Amino acid sequence: MRARGVSRSADTMSAIDRAIDHFRGHPSLLELHCGVQHYDWGSFDAIPRLLHRKPTEHQPYAELWMGAHPDLPAKVVIQHQVIPLNRLIDGAAETVLGQETAQRFHRQLPFLFKVLSARKPLSIQAHPSKEKAEEGFARENALNIAVTDKNRNYKDSNHKPEMITALTDFYALSGFRPLDEIAATLRSIPEFRRLAMDFEPSTPSLKRLYGRLLSLPQQQVSAVLTPFVERLTKENAARPFGKDDFAYWVLVADRAFSRHIRKDRGLFSVCLLNLVHLEPGQAMFLSAGMLHGYLQGTGLEVMANSNNVLRGGLTTKHVDVKELLRIMGFASRPPNWVEARPEELQPASAVYQTPVEEFELVRLRVNERRQHRCGPDHGVHITIVIEGAVRVSTGDGTNTQFSSGRVFLVPSPLAYEISSESDAVLFQARVPLHVQCR
Repeated sequence: MRARGVSRSADTMSAIDRAIDHFRGHPSLLELHCGVQHYDWGSFDAIPRLLHRKPTEHQPYAELWMGAHPDLPAKVVIQHQVIPLNRLIDGAAETVLGQETAQRFHRQLPFLFKVLSARKPLSIQAHPSKEKAEEGFARENALNIAVTDKNRNYKDSNHKPEMITALTDFYALSGFRPLDEIAATLRSIPEFRRLAMDFEPSTPSLKRLYGRLLSLPQQQVSAVLTPFVERLTKENAARPFGKDDFAYWVLVADRAFSRHIRKDRGLFSVCLLNLVHLEPGQAMFLSAGMLHGYLQGTGLEVMANSNNVLRGGLTTKHVDVKELLRIMGFASRPPNWVEARPEELQPASAVYQTPVEEFELVRLRVNERRQHRCGPDHGVHITIVIEGAVRVSTGDGTNTQFSSGRVFLVPSPLAYEISSESDAVLFQARVPLHVQCR
């Protein structure tokens, strides 16, 4: 029985290899069959509705992953073989990515594209720079910490700049508020005054204060935050806070993460970070080291191909305060808004450009009068249909229909056209190769 099992495995592997060989010689449009992360903070309806699935109140749908990250790669079907996208890229990088992208990013898809839907806050977090990710990944490897260990900080050696684009009203925290605002807020919260009595509006003082708040013994955290939350609860009962008031989110986060007399220290961050309200179509970029947290809403997230997260509260997952403080920045700055700009010679498209080389996002609005066309050698494009239905015609003469919720990848050698008989909206993640699609 063992010999027969080995034989079947070898046959399957050779069939996949043959399918990849065929794809190299005959590249074609690929539908991506994408996996879902069912994290506890996910919503129950937004992603199932997009995927035409029945919502359930027992299984949250947090993230739809559209990419090749080994934690949850999308799958493609080539010659009846189901192939993980990272496996296909391993065997046909130049065909999938284009020669320039394959060479520049070491034969790896450089971005990860997601639909993210949160019904309650995510963790307070920051992501490392490329240099710090490489250092941390090597250090934890040297300590023989398994990549799957729940207490490991670094899952890979890559950085993780990211951009979130709202599909619904989206609330988030992003970066520290202006120093004068932080000073005024601390003065206005009587429960915080003792902890912050030596705070002055400067970056070094903010760094000392935040390090102190994250390092407090749990008993002291609860002693400070319990009367604070009790006071806000009474004020909210008398006159409810709105979503544009940080006090609203303090109470939301407390209900989600505090347990009995144990208060979550992430509540301090809710008071110190910029509160951001993204309306549908608005976007925000988060650079390495930027402390942030998503609070509620559905959006499209595109990031460098990494899963490195250092957390500072509002979570039941691993928190390494020392490492978080080492990789994060303390500059006080407003959110980094990203505006969609019309793409030259492409009336159907608008581009959200970023300051990094791994990704940008394109919004496409097509109909019977407006198509989106792109020539060959365009790099790699991953596209999701958000509204309506489209027809994708490629340079090999095929025409494929895609309805909302479906995801496809156009390999670099293929010219293509996206059209629709009615209004349709798509979003496309791509490498900014500065190649004009015409």
